[in-house]
Amino acid sequence: MGRTIGNVALLDLTEATEESIASITHIKNVALLLYTAETASLVPKLSIGNLAQSLKIKEDMQVINGYLTVDNQYLEHAKINQVVIVNGLLVFKDDIQFETIKKSTCAFIVNGVVYAPTSLRGAVAPLITKQSGTTLGYSGPEPKIISGTTHLTTEFVKGLPDQTTLLCNGKVMVDESLDIDVYRKKLDMLFVNGKIELYEHHVSTLLANATVNGTTHTIPTNFKRLEKTFHLSNRSIKRFKQANVYTATPLIFEKDVTRDSLDQAFTSIHSHSFIFCHEEVEDLIYEKLDRFETDVYTYSDQFLFIEKETWHQERFSQLKLPTTILVNQHLTIEHPISSQHIHNHSIILLGDMTVHDQETKAVFQQALVENKGRIQCATDVQENTNYAELSL
Repeated sequence: MGRTIGNVALLDLTEATEESIASITHIKNVALLLYTAETASLVPKLSIGNLAQSLKIKEDMQVINGYLTVDNQYLEHAKINQVVIVNGLLVFKDDIQFETIKKSTCAFIVNGVVYAPTSLRGAVAPLITKQSGTTLGYSGPEPKIISGTTHLTTEFVKGLPDQTTLLCNGKVMVDESLDIDVYRKKLDMLFVNGKIELYEHHVSTLLANATVNGTTHTIPTNFKRLEKTFHLSNRSIKRFKQANVYTATPLIFEKDVTRDSLDQAFTSIHSHSFIFCHEEVEDLIYEKLDRFETDVYTYSDQFLFIEKETWHQERFSQLKLPTTILVNQHLTIEHPISSQHIHNHSIILLGDMTVHDQETKAVFQQALVENKGRIQCATDVQENTNYAELSL
């Protein structure tokens, strides 16, 4: 049984063998691949969808996946001719002396961003022998590094030292009421490696001293941000009254939502995700949309919204009416399925499906009304996992 792997930040093939890679069917995305002269012949034998960078390394090279902070003591005590590969962020501290840099034989290969004090930016450049990314200078305190989701609120910013350089690896959500005066005092620079959501009235000020390596979503002023997937019925939709809403997650409308309820609930919808609704209100949804690019999917009788589920044959017999099945993340079908099981159901595939065999795959392919994902057989798939670091 082969393995399909999702995303790998660092793929280490330095000790790989024919046997260790034999079970890998496909890897979707790899940020950095490392190999040696001995394992170079194995690289073309791997099926990789997108490969950002590959490096041939020697045995004595050190590999850091994430971020590395280098101070004066680090450079003083590094091994002679030490080569360090950094997949992520490399930060030079402001205590580094010019004399230490001149004497150092340490070399860095960086797949990502380098931060150095502005006064040392030129001096440390010779230490970086190869880089895929950019080098940025900072002044003030050493950069503060945060991974995951960062809520940029006034209270959070107040707790930072003056003139902080803030490095966010993941998602940044800027609070609508963020005090810009406090922000200017506390943050010298903001760097986002991932995604940032901010309001229109913050764009000119906040982005003036920010670098975004990823996606920027701008929320119109006076729009309410929805931070989760909403399943709205004719009853629950009443929480909204002529609302302007922003969302980066799906917005799902039950069949009982009337045109009048929908019209009373929303004035405008600014969506960076998609909307799933009954076909009777589709035209009204389009009238409410604030973005032309937003996808709208519809159903006619009943629907099922799938995040991560496993189904058996019996599950299809429970569907009494023609059903539109929207697979947003992953659906596993464990038993063989014939066209009789599918009958007049339809599938919107935005994620992935794992099916029992090739015959079942053909059945589901015929039922697709929208395909932005992938159907795979269980004989070819074992996992669809993301790895920060994977050694084969």
